[in-house]
Amino acid sequence: MDNTTSGVDEELHNLFRKTNADEQKWLIRIILKDLKLGMGQDRILKLYHPDAVDLFTVNNSLSIVCDTLSDLTARLHEIEVSVFSPFRPMLSQRCDPLQFRKVFSKNPRLYIENKFDGERFQLHMENNTFKFFSRNGFDYTSTYGSNYYTGSYTPLLKNSFKQNVRNVILDGEMMGWNKRTNQFGSKGMDFDVKHLKPHNVYQPCFCIFDVIFLNDRVLSNQPLCDRLLLLDTIINPIQGVIMTSHRTEATTEQEVIDSLNRSMDREEEGIVFKDINSLYKSNDRNAGWWKMKLEYFENLMSDLDVIILGGYYGEGKGRNRVTGFLVGVSSGQNQSEDRTPTEYCSFAKIATGLSNDERKILDAKLGPHWRKKSEGNPEDFGIVWGKEKPDVWIPPNDSCVLLVRASELVRATDFSTRYTLRFPRILKIREDKPIYDCLTSTELEELAGTKVVQKLGKRHIELSDLEVVEKERKVRRKYVPNEIKPVESKSEILTGYEFCVLSGYEDWRKDDVEVAIREHGGSVVLVERNATLCILAGDDHPRVNICKQQNAKCDVVKLEWLRKIVNTGKFAAYTPFDLLHTCRKTRDRFLGEYDKYGDSYTVKITVDDVPKIMESVKESKDYAYLAQFEIDNLKQEMGVENSLNVFEKSVAHFHSDQSDYKLYDGDNNFCIEKTMFKLLGGSISEILNESVTIVVIEEGSSKVQEIKQYLNYIDNKDAKIVNKDYICSKFSEVFNA
Repeated sequence: MDNTTSGVDEELHNLFRKTNADEQKWLIRIILKDLKLGMGQDRILKLYHPDAVDLFTVNNSLSIVCDTLSDLTARLHEIEVSVFSPFRPMLSQRCDPLQFRKVFSKNPRLYIENKFDGERFQLHMENNTFKFFSRNGFDYTSTYGSNYYTGSYTPLLKNSFKQNVRNVILDGEMMGWNKRTNQFGSKGMDFDVKHLKPHNVYQPCFCIFDVIFLNDRVLSNQPLCDRLLLLDTIINPIQGVIMTSHRTEATTEQEVIDSLNRSMDREEEGIVFKDINSLYKSNDRNAGWWKMKLEYFENLMSDLDVIILGGYYGEGKGRNRVTGFLVGVSSGQNQSEDRTPTEYCSFAKIATGLSNDERKILDAKLGPHWRKKSEGNPEDFGIVWGKEKPDVWIPPNDSCVLLVRASELVRATDFSTRYTLRFPRILKIREDKPIYDCLTSTELEELAGTKVVQKLGKRHIELSDLEVVEKERKVRRKYVPNEIKPVESKSEILTGYEFCVLSGYEDWRKDDVEVAIREHGGSVVLVERNATLCILAGDDHPRVNICKQQNAKCDVVKLEWLRKIVNTGKFAAYTPFDLLHTCRKTRDRFLGEYDKYGDSYTVKITVDDVPKIMESVKESKDYAYLAQFEIDNLKQEMGVENSLNVFEKSVAHFHSDQSDYKLYDGDNNFCIEKTMFKLLGGSISEILNESVTIVVIEEGSSKVQEIKQYLNYIDNKDAKIVNKDYICSKFSEVFNA
């Protein structure tokens, strides 16, 4: 294939002309490297051969896997690396403060190295022929050069290997070396070490920290200390071109802590410490290498409050859900009277850190408010994008604040702020934080200063910080009680009952609800348990939807139920109409006490219950129209024949927007209202004609003007047009009289 752009385009045109739609779909997915199969590569490899995953891990070549393991009965008992065949490198395990002492007690002698902030690479050389492979096995030899006379990097390696080196495989990090300042850059800076040109201020520099193969001998089964002794004998270091990682040996915890603090002072990413006897295990993260960064420690980093401005759909099974977020900061200026900022600037993309439950809370809270790109203009809501734009966006007033942590601030051009976050993760959802309290652009500029990369550490770590973590782990409790303040006892109507309060109302806040419960003898817990009577919810709260989705074992009750008890001074068990979620135990009990519409078998209904029951009938679509003789019999049984003749001389036409106003309205939207109207003595006309005195319409009907014109046309100007609530209110007036 011609490697020019026009040649590639022509070949693709020919290919697409010779393929059908289904073939093109798979071809595009292959090109994009996103097959959307719902399964990973390991699962597919295992279906091919039991050893396929191990072999692919070592050489990263699908063709080698297929050729070597073509016999499904043959097993691969020994996997070896070989020159010019890429393999997956050994990895470092994260070591946070809780693990540190455990790791150190088992490995009293460690090598400490600085953690390089570049691209993981392998250098393969045999007889002065070179190949370079990235962490994922991609070949960059064409960029760096296959010998001392080609490429942007290999010519710099002349005289860097001892004469006794015939072939070798080195593991290390490809860094960017600033030729002007003689310092390393970082990945957060505006260059890509994989595509540096000779005229660039940065040049590639390979920092070696391990040797895997030397002079036809595989070294992966040799301890690290022996491998490093060999490494020191084969390289002639050249500053800014090829260097070995500086390492020190640590035998105490304080030495490790001091190394981490020195790394912070040099504004490096962190440190790596290794068991001096560790073997080299391809693609293994639990084989004796650990990494530690300052951001792993609580209270040592500057955590930031940011607002969600946009969202990104996930891949695979999560492609219909928002799994990542575009967060922002407020301008800090032009605030409205209620302190709400009028402008928000995009700042960073973030997707990690939330638990499944926290994601469900965000889904429930933000889900109804997400808007597609075509729905409205974000600028009308004060949102300022940069080059990066999300799949969906959200008005700031419907959004929420996240507490995030990152390793550093770096210069960026993709967002409307001058900086973005590197390695960000979400710590928690700040439900207690109003959107006007999020980070401002002014605060961000002050935090970043004038540096291209700004670490977010606040101070040095001390050995005592590890002791604090240990103590916190020992005293951590499952439930943290509320701060209990004494209250004046007003009654004992809630004595023996325990409640969990999710939210209150604007005029009855959550704290006030909890005080009211204790004033009347009840108790409050933060998290529901077996002894909890119910969960109380006032204004919308995301956990209500989670309780429904997860079929929670505790009832979720409308806060209005408790308000009635407090106001009347009498305890009354909640009914089906008081519930937002019904647990299985309560549902089973209600089966013997209420019918499917919520009408009690034993307790007489009140006037307030009638509309609720009728609404249940309406929602069930289980309609029952009463004939006139049934209505007359019902009036006689109730003994209110005369008092129910409010509409005795009225004729109503019930009009649905879905029906023609001149014809019969067969829609069931007015089933309840029609029955009420007949009970109150009215007659119903299925056709809108001159005999009609009342036209009943739906809430928000769009046909009002049309109906008026038709009434004028048939010379029926006296007919009244009313909402269906008018019928309900008349019905309530009669029964409440």
